[in-house]
Formats: sequence, structure tokens, C-alpha cells
Amino acid sequence: MRRPPRTRLLLWHASAALPVLGAAAAFYGPALARTGGVWPAPLDDVYIHFGFARAAALGHPFSWIPGNGYSSGGTSLTYPLVLAPGYLLGFRGPWLGLFAALLACAALLDLCRSLRRLLEPRGPGAASSRWVAWIAPLFVVAVPLLDWSWFSGMEVALLGAVLGRALVAARRAELAPPARRPAEQRRAGLLAALLVATRPEAVALAAPLAVAVAHGAGSLCAAAALARASLPTALLLGANAAANRVFTGEWGAAGAVRKLILSNPYPAPLEKAVEVIKNLAALRVQALEGALGGPSFALLLPLLGLVAALDRRSRRLAVPLLIGAYGSLLLVALNATARYQNLRYAAPALAMLLVAAALGTEALARRGRLAAGAAAALALAALAAPSAMFARQIDHFARASANIAGQHVEVARRLGARAPRPRRVLLGDAGAIPYLSGIPAIDGLGLGGYRGMPFARASVHGVPAVVELIERLDAADRPDVFALYPSWWGGLADVFGRRVDAVKIDDNVMCAADEKVIYEADWSALAPPGERRVGAIDEVDIADLVDERAHRYAFSTPRGGWVIGAVLRDGEADAGGAPRFDAGRLIPEGREQSFAIGPVARGPAVLALRTDGGGPIALGVAVGRAAEGEVRVEVPERPADRWSEIRVPLREVAPGELVRIRSLQGTFRSFHVWLLRP
Repeated sequence: MRRPPRTRLLLWHASAALPVLGAAAAFYGPALARTGGVWPAPLDDVYIHFGFARAAALGHPFSWIPGNGYSSGGTSLTYPLVLAPGYLLGFRGPWLGLFAALLACAALLDLCRSLRRLLEPRGPGAASSRWVAWIAPLFVVAVPLLDWSWFSGMEVALLGAVLGRALVAARRAELAPPARRPAEQRRAGLLAALLVATRPEAVALAAPLAVAVAHGAGSLCAAAALARASLPTALLLGANAAANRVFTGEWGAAGAVRKLILSNPYPAPLEKAVEVIKNLAALRVQALEGALGGPSFALLLPLLGLVAALDRRSRRLAVPLLIGAYGSLLLVALNATARYQNLRYAAPALAMLLVAAALGTEALARRGRLAAGAAAALALAALAAPSAMFARQIDHFARASANIAGQHVEVARRLGARAPRPRRVLLGDAGAIPYLSGIPAIDGLGLGGYRGMPFARASVHGVPAVVELIERLDAADRPDVFALYPSWWGGLADVFGRRVDAVKIDDNVMCAADEKVIYEADWSALAPPGERRVGAIDEVDIADLVDERAHRYAFSTPRGGWVIGAVLRDGEADAGGAPRFDAGRLIPEGREQSFAIGPVARGPAVLALRTDGGGPIALGVAVGRAAEGEVRVEVPERPADRWSEIRVPLREVAPGELVRIRSLQGTFRSFHVWLLRP
């Protein structure tokens, strides 16, 4: 790749800066006016990144809040590390957003520079395609929906810069002389891994890009080239999964556990498929059609990308880009939140499509003057078609930023001003509140991570399962205030909280609800951590995911095992009738639950099952894998105001044996299981 003359290069950089900085000003200016001077962030997730960045700057990388421990909930491994120097340089509070904005502009200019290098004319037809490199910056900022994400403060702009450099590295690996080609292949592989570390769905590009690098190995061994280009990504994914497993007990990241449709144990496969199809339909209509100028014009970018895929010089980049764009959308469609937050999850796919279209424009223009004219017309139409959406996206950016400032930032201010100062706040995936208030927090949705406890998976199972994890904490570690949406946290906010304040916003386009409520906590109905029943040799606290995992607990799925919770008086005389919380699961008629007995001495036992009020039911209880030993237990009607207990004598139990409890008649509301010695 030859360097152009210095004067031309300076002119090109100036011409690239104009659209990038102009687009930045167009988005940030109105948003600043709406937020009253608070640096605009249209997503609260921006502050989650800021929290990870602050923790990294303070010496706690991969933690959301110092003291909470490792968290796999960050959507980007690299972005907080890139933001951390800004925090150390003095960009604190909302003003870390200014550093993120400067970083975004620099990243987009770097993407433009990479595009220029990819589009540099070379070989036959160079004269007729020289102009394409000059319009490369327009491909970067032409789609307002993508610009919204570029300037949002999220990791998308950084992803764009890494994307450009990875493509340049792949091109260099193709063109390098044999002696240097292995080093360039390794460089391409490292940058592909960096792509995945920046946004996980970029794996849809990293894999075909590695194949393309191997395809361009020339006289070198293709298998070795594939290893050089793919091994860094494979090692990254393996190391990340291993770290997640060691520190959280899950192979997947908390975001995947919480948000993936496949993680929900309750719907049937067909119901999950319907949700994925809905997401794909929304992404096609809103991101691939509406955002690109409508159904007619939306085909122009893929058409230009197809031209690049058919061109011998550009196909090794264009084919991976097209596979990556549509493959990432397929991955994103598995995300239950894909249709929300202004389709931010579609941003990487749009960026890949635009780069592929730029390559196609150059490939077509290289075919002569007539083809160059057609390329110019197609590119002009493709870039101009989305422009009608600029006003709408700029306005949405400003309104969303005002929502975050008016609700999340204000809640953080009020909590920070409370006296006495709260020791810990319980919230749901809210980044601005702990970051700006400085108050430690537990994220009930699990994306922030807390001492390896499975809050992410518990939040998928149900709110009472989250309460079970809080019950495991020492009293001094339990949150003393909540900042929650009441509609999201029924059974927690209304049962364990007393409303003391609220922040309500108008014109809500981004927050999950227009009102966020502050509660004071009352955990008096929770058991002390580590409490054990007298005489119990083993117990399973149903819906406590830690206890369930330890006992290999299982329930029939789908459409079974829903988590429930209640606070009732204990019927045992020695408990004094005090109200006590417990979570459990619904076992419908014909379904079952099972668990493995822990390390107990072999011998007879009594199985004690806690349930609540309700009509008569019948259960089948069996120990071991043989179904013929099942004992039928008739359970009469129970009072609704207290816990009830079902006792089943067992002839003999041994460590590791499986206990199966089937609902033979009616729905069994199963809350707790004890093994007692008779």
C-alpha cells in the first residue's frame, strides 16, 4: 500500500474531519441543551461502562464496583480499559462522557483512515476509482441510526476503529511478501480477537475473516495461516469462558445468561423460536429497511456489498463483512432486548454493511468511466437515502439523554444527599446511580456481579429467586435502600421496601418506566444467613439457585418450575409464629422435581416438604432411579395464612441418591425440603 503525497493526505484528513465532527456536533449540541449541561448519555448502559472504567482505574479491572468482585456483565472487555485513562486524567462523573465523545471522534476518524487505505486505487482502473477514497468518511456517518450509536458513549465507535484496522491487517496479510506474511496473519488474528473482545457478536465476522486470511495465504500453508488468524479469537473466548466459570460458576457472560431468549427455562422451544423471529422481523424492518431509507433504497448497500464480494480484489474482505453483518444480526436476534434501546445491537451489522458497500463502490468504479458513473450514482443514492432520518435520530438522542439525566442522574443525586448515607443500594441494571452517587450497589439483574453469586440467572427465574440470594448475605451486607421500577420488582419492592421518594419524568423514550422509586429496606422477614433447622441432616432451599446447584436440583421444563414467593407465619411452635419469607417453585400436575441427597449417613429419614395454603393435592415420592418404589402421599387442604409441612417417611437414604417428587394431582407449591432423622 503506497503512501499518497503529504499535501493530498492532509487535505483528505481535513475533509474526513468535517463530516465526523459535524455529525458529533449535530448530536451533542441539542442533547446538551436538553440535559441542562450534564454531558449527554442516551443510555444508562453508558454509565455501566463508566463504572467498569472507574474500577479498572482504581486497580479493580473487570469489576463493576470495587469490592463486588469479578463481573462478566460488561458488554465489552476492552472499552472500560480504554476509558480508564480518562478517569485518571480527571474526567470524573458525567464528564467521563466527554472523554468518551473525544474517543468516539478519534475512533471514527481512525475508521475513515482505514477505509482510505482499503480504497486506495491500485492496478488497472485506478484512475477511475480514485474519488472513492475521498467519500469514505460519508460511508461512516451516512446512517443516522448508526450515528446515534457512534456518539452514544457506548463501545460502538471503538468497535468501528478496530474493525477498520482488522480489515487493513487482513489486506496486508494478503499482499505481503511470503517472508512477512505469517507476521501479518498473526496481526490480523490479534485484531480479530480484539474485535470480539470489544463486542461479542463480532465473532460472526472474526471467523470468516480468519478463513479469508487463510484463503489468501498464497504459497504458504493454508492450515497454518488459519491457525494464526483464528487462534487468538479461540484463546480469548476460551479464557473468557474459563474466567466466567471460575469466578461466577457460569460458562457464559452474565449478559448472555440474563438476556438470551434461550436462557429462559419456562417457554417451550416453539415460543422461543417465535420471539427470535419477532426480533429478526423488527431488525429487518427497522434496522435494514427504515434506517437505510426505506424498502426500495435499503437494497443499495447490500447490492454494493455483493459487487465487492464478486470482485477478485475485494472479495476476501467483502464476503466476511457480509457474513459478519447478517450473522451478527442472527446472534442479536437471540437477545430478548434486541428490539429496544433504539436498535443499538444492530449497529455493528450496519457498520459492516457500510464498509462492504464502500468496497463495492470502489470495485465497480475501477471497471471504467461508465461503471464509475454507475458506482457514483449508486453510492450517492445509498448515502443520501437515510438522510431523512437525521432530524428524528438527533431529536431522539436529545430526548433519551434528557430521560437519563432527569431520572437516573437525579436519583443518584438524591441518594448521595441522603443522611445517613446508605450503605448499599439494590437496583436493576442501572449504571448512573452507583457511579454518580458513589454508593456501593447490588444489581438485582446480575449484570454488575456480586461476589460470584448467580444474580443474573436468578433474575431470569424470578424475583423471589433474587430475594433468596439476598437472604444469603450477612445483615450488614444487605442493601438498605432500593432504587427500582415497581412494575419490574413485584414481590420485592412492595414486600421488603417502604417508599420514601420517587423521580418521575415526562416524554419518556428510553427509560424502562417513567417513574423510579426509592425505598427503604426491611429484611426482617428473611432468615439469618446460614440458619439451619434443628434435627435436619440435609436441606434444599427451593429457588435458592446456590442450594439447587449444590443438590443437582432439577424440575420439569418447559412450562413448569415457575418461581414464586411468600411471607407467611411459621406453623412450628418453636418459631413463635413469626412471618418468614421463602421462595419456591410451581410443579404442575404430571411434572416433577428432583434433587440429590448430600453427604449424610445411610439410614432411615423423614422427608419434610414446606408448602403454603391451597386445596387437596397428591404427590408421588421415590428415592433412587426406580419408579416402582414411588409412594403416593395425599395432602389435605391447608390454611392460607401460614406455612404447612408435608412429612413422608423414607425407609433408607444414602449420599448421592436421587429423590423425585411428582405432582400426581393438582399443582404442588414447593418451597423447602428437609431430611430429618426419625
